[in-house]
Amino acid sequence: MGVERLRPEEIRGGTDVSYSQICDRRLWLSVHNIYITDGTEFVMEGKYLAENREHPGFSRVKVGSNVIDNLEILPDGTALVHEYKRGGRKALKADVLQLAHYLNCLLSGYGVEARGILHLTGSRKVVEIALPEHLQELQEAYRKIESMTVSEIPQAKRNWFCRRGGCSYVEFCWGGGR
Repeated sequence: MGVERLRPEEIRGGTDVSYSQICDRRLWLSVHNIYITDGTEFVMEGKYLAENREHPGFSRVKVGSNVIDNLEILPDGTALVHEYKRGGRKALKADVLQLAHYLNCLLSGYGVEARGILHLTGSRKVVEIALPEHLQELQEAYRKIESMTVSEIPQAKRNWFCRRGGCSYVEFCWGGGR
């Protein structure tokens, strides 16, 4: 039922799915294994959320190149995936597709049916995600990711993510000017 049948070793990273909705240049850099983890406040906040939002009965799980924040196995054998994000409304589509990707990885790679809960820590809202409603968008994101593997690096293009300072690649693209 997943978007495409993937072997676990072929499963793409959820951050690439997220980047496909935010910035082509950032996606291209990630797809080509160029990472900048400069310790910005946003990178540190993400690490803090991932490490400190665990609850009893939940576990961080690595699936292919993905790390799911928390995975809860329910008594009926299905799974509930919890993902924690800062919750900016402009990044909501990217966050939702990243979580849908995790649901697809569990289903396609391992046959595990799951639902998702996106915890938006900034607004304290919770968004429930079911895979079927995001299949078409997810397929489009996968196609975009695949195209980036063979394309030239896109030109830097300022967008809302650059200006807000949430991008660890901002120095790479703009040399210090936001």
